[in-house]
Amino acid sequence: MKIGRPKEVSDEHIVAIARRCFLERGGSISAADIAREIGVSHTTLFNRFGSKQGLMLAALGAPKDIHWIGTLEVGPDNRPIREQLVEIACTIAAFFEALHAGFTVLQASGIATDALCSGEDPEQSAPARAFRALTEWIGRAQEQGKLARCDAQVLASTLLGVLHNRAFSNRINGEPGSDKATDERHVADVITLLWDGIRPVP
Repeated sequence: MKIGRPKEVSDEHIVAIARRCFLERGGSISAADIAREIGVSHTTLFNRFGSKQGLMLAALGAPKDIHWIGTLEVGPDNRPIREQLVEIACTIAAFFEALHAGFTVLQASGIATDALCSGEDPEQSAPARAFRALTEWIGRAQEQGKLARCDAQVLASTLLGVLHNRAFSNRINGEPGSDKATDERHVADVITLLWDGIRPVP
């Protein structure tokens, strides 16, 4: 029986290099140039991802897995809840910044946004799972008396909406990739603004 050769370059490595190339040089960069950067043939890229658009969607679209979902699923922990909210919000803000950077290149390349989720069950998509995880995290914090009772879905939507709008506004206003300290101050200010409505009643 003929045994296939193992992949010498992982899909994850290809996607990471391709993402950097697309972000630095735009969607017009050729598959051949990306392949040279990775050290594979452009045929390899097409074999793995089907087309240049397939590679772009893999590199710049919404991820299949969102790493911070796991953190939400095991929390909250014993640290001050406000500190945890700021930490989570900073992580989500960075996620939205990276997401918008990729979407900007896709849209500039004429790739319709409906191509980002084609063939995927919306309820099982990573963004939907992330929203549920945040809502459930808030619910557990409320049950533990760490946050005031309110509609957990509304609070999750509010927080995500503010953080998403920040990333979107940065792109629209020509200020992408603002420094980390500025972003963290903004997130802390958002939590401060919400805090009077969600802090636990003594």
